[in-house]
Amino acid sequence: MDLQLASLSPPSGGPPVRGVLEGIIMRACRLALMASVAWMAPLAPALAQSNDAPSQPATQPAPATEASATDTAQGSDLGLNEIIVTGTRTGTRKFETSYAITTIDSQAIAQKAPLGIADLIASTPGIYVESSGGEVGNNVYSRGLPADNYRYLPLLEDGLPVWEEGAGAFTNADEFFRVDATIDSLQIVRGGSASITASNAPGGVVNVLTKRPTHTLQGMVKAEVGDWDHYRMDANVSGPLTDRLSFAIGGFYREDNGLRNPGFTGNQGGQFRVGLQYDFADSGSLFVSYRKLDDKNIFYTAIPLASPSQGLPGLDAGTGTLVNTDFARLTVPGGSGAFDKRVDLTQGIHTDTDTFTAIFNKPLGDGWEVNDRARYTTGMVDFNGLFSSGITTSRGFLTSALTRLQAARPDTVSAVYRDASNGQTVAASALGNQLALTQSIFNTVVDVENVVNDLSVTKKLDTGVGRHTLTAGYYFSHFNQTQNWNWNDILVEAINRPRYFDVVGLNAAGQQTVALTKNGLLNLHSNLQRFDDEVTINAFYLTDAWQVTDALRIDLGARYHHVSKQGTIAQTTRVNLGDATTIADDNVLVFTGANTPYRFKTGQWAFSAGANYEFDTRVAAFARYSRSFRVTPEFVQWFGGVPVENRIDLVEGGLKYATRPFSAFVTLFYNKFPNIAFQTIVAGPNGQAQTINQTAAAESKGVEVELSLRPVDFFDLAASGNYQKINYTSFAGQDASGPFDFSGNQIVRQPQVQVSIRPTLHLLDDRVSIFGEAAYTGKRYVDVANTIVLPSYTEVRLGANWKVTDALQAQVVATNLFDEVGLTEGNPRAGSIIGVQETAFQGRPIFGRRVRASLTYTF
Repeated sequence: MDLQLASLSPPSGGPPVRGVLEGIIMRACRLALMASVAWMAPLAPALAQSNDAPSQPATQPAPATEASATDTAQGSDLGLNEIIVTGTRTGTRKFETSYAITTIDSQAIAQKAPLGIADLIASTPGIYVESSGGEVGNNVYSRGLPADNYRYLPLLEDGLPVWEEGAGAFTNADEFFRVDATIDSLQIVRGGSASITASNAPGGVVNVLTKRPTHTLQGMVKAEVGDWDHYRMDANVSGPLTDRLSFAIGGFYREDNGLRNPGFTGNQGGQFRVGLQYDFADSGSLFVSYRKLDDKNIFYTAIPLASPSQGLPGLDAGTGTLVNTDFARLTVPGGSGAFDKRVDLTQGIHTDTDTFTAIFNKPLGDGWEVNDRARYTTGMVDFNGLFSSGITTSRGFLTSALTRLQAARPDTVSAVYRDASNGQTVAASALGNQLALTQSIFNTVVDVENVVNDLSVTKKLDTGVGRHTLTAGYYFSHFNQTQNWNWNDILVEAINRPRYFDVVGLNAAGQQTVALTKNGLLNLHSNLQRFDDEVTINAFYLTDAWQVTDALRIDLGARYHHVSKQGTIAQTTRVNLGDATTIADDNVLVFTGANTPYRFKTGQWAFSAGANYEFDTRVAAFARYSRSFRVTPEFVQWFGGVPVENRIDLVEGGLKYATRPFSAFVTLFYNKFPNIAFQTIVAGPNGQAQTINQTAAAESKGVEVELSLRPVDFFDLAASGNYQKINYTSFAGQDASGPFDFSGNQIVRQPQVQVSIRPTLHLLDDRVSIFGEAAYTGKRYVDVANTIVLPSYTEVRLGANWKVTDALQAQVVATNLFDEVGLTEGNPRAGSIIGVQETAFQGRPIFGRRVRASLTYTF
């Protein structure tokens, strides 16, 4: 998530610290419970029953059995014979698809050992991922499309969105989903037919396929520890209940300090999933599942740095954080003027949702088939994060503060810092690195509810020219959300886990006159908002998979998407709360009780046509043209933006080559974005949030490559990457400094070059494997003006797997092995059009070296 918003929040006493003994006891109880599951696992084979596995519907490939990460090379044959169910309404071999797609199987997932979905998809060509925010809330970009979050690349689970608007404010798609042992594989479509089979998907889709119930008892238990006080258990078990009814159950629990230790438990919680599948006597099935997600994840933003490649003394680029227990829990105004709202950074991004899913498949005979998928999600996201804002020298801040204090009390002759946690005076020279940082504490609570249904009917028929598979479908989605924003600012120093400060004025006698802050809070209610939204989507689609000959396949599709939005925006006004000892409460936002309604409707079309030709069993070529769309999220209506038509034209083509020693998937693409809408919220001169609406045009063209080589049994090499030319073709306007024209500049935040090289050694009859990855990310720009550069960097990962027995496997993984300092963003809240040259550079670095070890038992 990248909110380019401004203004922040306050301080108060630190959180109550959990007793050491209590913590040990609680952790021991959890681990003992999970260890008991692991101890019972060896008894499972005695209970196993064997039945013929039923056929699987086209919406889900046949479930894979549990396998160790050493069973398959990380390159293998690029999975070109895998059955694809994403971007199509018929199960199709990857070799036959007429669009670019990347697949990640369960063995590759185990070897990647991802902390989140962003880690898992990071090596996909054409996809750029910023995973420096933590386990969730990260940014994903596709083929140069100039917007972050999951704006143009929806995240699906078993073909349905995990949350309909996965790029809304504070509702990043990855906040509604976690990677764990219940995941079978991923299919990632880039561009192509994704816009026909999913709404708002011009950049493609990420489809996570879960493990289905099986007709033999099988499962796994995994225990993992990491060097950041990381403890995690995963489990998944599936098997038969009757001849036709089977089950799957699993999930994970994890707790740790976070990859940048704030002094409290940064990540805590887990996910639980249970599913049942009934196979009809003749053919078809009904699958129902329930998933509970209750997880808290710390979120990281930019920190001050000595340079783009070096941290500051006392603030390491790889491990440092500006979050601290001293101001983790603060009392702030709640919207009425009373200090009755508690904000809690220890909650991080706290997602608490319940998700129910049903998937029905029924062949009707004579080539007819009905598929229906439905999902209901309800719950909330409580978002608590510390966001970077302004930065200046500690003396410079006092000079500026003195002017404001003297305006309120002319007898003020000086200003001083006081530690807000104990009231002690602190010299300006004693602040860490002699820097004063304004930081915003964002507290946003989002209540969500979403109903989704996707019904399709398929008919297969032979004609005089080839075989057609025709599918007609209707997609319905309705969601409600209420968002409550309460943001306040605090003032901290530039060291790891810093102190936070009050600033007070003194008269000639050294007596306090008036304070700039109140209980450590600066800029009370830098942003106060409440939004209520109700959104309904009705979409109709038609596809034709036309097998003209055994070698030639043509895919055609169209989708009409209609969205209706209505909601209210709570009105606010500014008041003086009347505390004469401070000027912090002189201009505070409060709700008036009035609401402004809004309504918005639009209809959008998407079209796509592609072809795939197999020259022989080893070589195939494909080409595709698509016209797609992206309906702007609700915040355009909230802040008075103009809902422009986000239309995207996409052309792609490529070659696939498949043999055992060498496989390749090469794609050329061209994207044109004639009208892209931007909504940017930045810090204004008074510390309050300001909203800027912009539009631009852009284009991208490039090449994506996936390669796999296994010349000998003991070695394989996988590689992926892309080169893309990504530029604004029209970006002109006027701001406070005058007119500007940045047409021709590189699109912000995305690199032209990405490369991932992944070798693996297979030793001792494949019982031991040593694997690694070198991932290169090219330079990027912080701002549209291309004035501030984020340098290129290379991150190295190294790991090893050891099959101790056929059932027990050990794994060790080290990430960022050489402690590379790589930046994924600057300080977007300071300016994303023309970057602000601040007193010290601010950026969000990747995490430093971390090591994990795990044991996995399978049966």
